[in-house]
Amino acid sequence: MFPTLGQVGPFSFPTYTILIDAGIAAALAWLYFTAPAGRGTRRLDAGLAATVGAFTGARLLYIIIHGDYYLPHLEEIFRFWQGGLSWPGAVAGGLLGAGWLARRRHEPLAAVLDAGALPIALLGLLGWGGCLAAGCAYGYEAPPGAWLATQAPDLYGLTLPRFPTQLFGLGWSVLALAVVALTLRRAWRSGARGALALALVALGMFALAFTRGDPAPLIGGTRGDIVGSGLVFGLAAAAFVMLKLRGAPAADSATTPPAAAGDTTPHDPLVNP
Repeated sequence: MFPTLGQVGPFSFPTYTILIDAGIAAALAWLYFTAPAGRGTRRLDAGLAATVGAFTGARLLYIIIHGDYYLPHLEEIFRFWQGGLSWPGAVAGGLLGAGWLARRRHEPLAAVLDAGALPIALLGLLGWGGCLAAGCAYGYEAPPGAWLATQAPDLYGLTLPRFPTQLFGLGWSVLALAVVALTLRRAWRSGARGALALALVALGMFALAFTRGDPAPLIGGTRGDIVGSGLVFGLAAAAFVMLKLRGAPAADSATTPPAAAGDTTPHDPLVNP
């Protein structure tokens, strides 16, 4: 395991943080360079708003869930470098951030979500890779001699035979990334590709949450990450199915609709007005 990639003086470089930061940088570059002509800056701004919203939502939900600890330790709320993020909160915050700026910039949110489909799957892959390196999201302790178990540490460095949750997460993420990549040239209803990417990532998180051995708060006797991931998967999958049931884009929606009087904002193809 490689919890850090190196250290320069008093500064260390956590592997998980570096991987996620690299994924965010790649996602922002993808949004900018794959945007339709004249829309690169708008897509980049929406990506930056999604990043800020995702970080804020992830931290806020984590603090709410662990309120019993943070209420008497308010000074630690902003010590985000100590860890403490919730991925369902990141999804909610990211969508709110991107939606807010997209509306202000007259940028269709569904088109932004589609543009972010591949980065969403990539971030899922990098997240599992970071956990494998850092020891987070580790699997439950396996009985001696279990054929599927691997020697893996927890966050405290205690190495035991465990279910290889992180390795399964990596494998599923590679599959999800490949599926999303194969859809890039398909003409789907706007928003369907982004919903599919989010549903695939959430499905992996949901299924593998049943194999995790790290502590988690309970909601109605069930691990909170199971509930949160299941909710994200359900909503994303429902959105994908609804959009796919509407069929392929109509022939006239593949062309840029005429601008209304006084409207100089370009429109994306495949977006229903």
